[in-house]
Amino acid sequence: MAEPVTVRSKDGSFMKMFIYNGKYYVAHFVGNVKDHLAAIETMEVREDDTFVLTYPKSGTHWAYNLAGMLRTGKTTYQGSPIFLDYTDIETINSLPSPRLLASHLTFDFMPKQLREGKGKVLTVLRNPKDVMSSLYTFVKKLDHPDFYERYQFSWDGLLEFFMDGKIVYGTWFDYVQNWDKVRREHKENNILYFIYEDMKQDLLSHVNKLAAFLGTSCEQDFLHKVTEKCTFKNMAIDATKAYTPSEQWKTISTNQQLPIYRKGEVGDWKNYFTVAQNEHFDEVYEEKMKNSMFSFRFV
Repeated sequence: MAEPVTVRSKDGSFMKMFIYNGKYYVAHFVGNVKDHLAAIETMEVREDDTFVLTYPKSGTHWAYNLAGMLRTGKTTYQGSPIFLDYTDIETINSLPSPRLLASHLTFDFMPKQLREGKGKVLTVLRNPKDVMSSLYTFVKKLDHPDFYERYQFSWDGLLEFFMDGKIVYGTWFDYVQNWDKVRREHKENNILYFIYEDMKQDLLSHVNKLAAFLGTSCEQDFLHKVTEKCTFKNMAIDATKAYTPSEQWKTISTNQQLPIYRKGEVGDWKNYFTVAQNEHFDEVYEEKMKNSMFSFRFV
């Protein structure tokens, strides 16, 4: 079973999480972690299921809305993802097809049938410096007293947690290395890999690739409309219009809303890393990513 644990940094920052088999999980992960992971492993996957798999703060909502619009044939804002991590299997099983699901878990924790080629997977990977700066500003906007009792950290503290892997879902490096392994060994053709920075540079081509991958027959005019709808500015506007308080987030935000959309820029990390921190990060990055099949832009 998962056990509660508090990790602390040198400057006194702390995070209260659950740990199971050496991995950290948030408090609102379903059940006792062990049983829910087992339920995910054995869940029935449908042929038209789509799974959006990302490390936190790597464009999850963005990819979810792109896939949702292409699946439904409508440019209506799709809202927040339905996460495998935080939704019981009974609820997931009751969802109508085609289902669109998300998770921050790695591919090896996904349903066995998905790993065997049934259903489709879209994964988006983002450069780790912007991931961390986005995570830091995201958490700083959460203002519920219950949340403060579980998470309090400075930038330096978060960087220490991030580099040591003492953080929910583990290190970014381990996450990407897991995808490296999948990319080398997975024999099925049901996974599409996107890089966040490339999407920012040319979103339309990615929308076309995603439409073809999902097997949706869409006219170019519609694909252009999806692209326009899913620019960062328009998604932020639509998210505000569509906002309704969520029971799921009641203990982390006083208005029960997640402050998902901030800047979405490439290179914002420069406003947070010191020169020394950046140099150290680059050394670690070069060592851990030297054999990776993925490459990232930081500006």
